[in-house]
Amino acid sequence: MLINFLPHRDWTLARERKKFVRTLALVALLGLLFTAVAGVWLDQQLSAQQAANQRLRLEIAAVDSQLTKIKQVKEELVKLKLREASLQALQDERQLTALGLQEVLEHLPDGLYLTALKQEGDKLMLNGMARSDQQVFQLLQQMASQGRWLAQAELTEVTGAPWTSGALALTGTPFAMRALLKRPVGRDAAPPTTGVRCIRRAETEAPRPC
Repeated sequence: MLINFLPHRDWTLARERKKFVRTLALVALLGLLFTAVAGVWLDQQLSAQQAANQRLRLEIAAVDSQLTKIKQVKEELVKLKLREASLQALQDERQLTALGLQEVLEHLPDGLYLTALKQEGDKLMLNGMARSDQQVFQLLQQMASQGRWLAQAELTEVTGAPWTSGALALTGTPFAMRALLKRPVGRDAAPPTTGVRCIRRAETEAPRPC
C-alpha cells in the first residue's frame, strides 16, 4: 500500500510559512511600536531640553541686564566721585586764594597800597604803590618769614623814582612782587576769618591807609 506524503508536506510548509509571516508581521509591528514610542520619548526629551535652554537664555538675559545696570551704576558713581573731586578742588582753590589774600593784607604795612592782584595757578602776583622802598622790603620780609600760606615771595619790579597816578591820586614808588600759594595738607585747614584789614577796589574807591 502506497501512502502519498506530499500533500502533508505542502500543508506543513504552508503552516510554517504562515507562522513565519505572522512572526515577521508581529516583529514589524513591535518594531513600529517601539519606533513610535522612542520617537515620542525623544520628542519629549527634546521639548524638555528646549524649554530648559529657553529658561537658561532668559536667566542669562536677566543676568546680563543686571550686569549692565551694575556697570551703569559704577559709571555714575565714578562720575559723581569725579564731580565731587572737582568741586572739592574748586572749593580748596577758592579757600586757598582767600587765605593768601588775607595773609597779604595782614602783612600790609601802613601807607602801602595794592593796585592789582592776579592769580595764575599757584602763583599770586601783586602790584602796588608804597611811600618808600623800605615799606616794600618790609612787606617782602614779613611774607617770607611769617607767611603761612605764601612761600618764595620775591620782588619782581620796583621803581626808585616816585610815580603819581592821576586817576587814583596816588603818589609813591610802584612795585611788583610774586609768591607761591601753599596748598593745605589734608582737610584740617582753617577757613579764612572775617577780620580782613582792608579790601578795596582801586578803580572805584579812594585810597585809605590799611
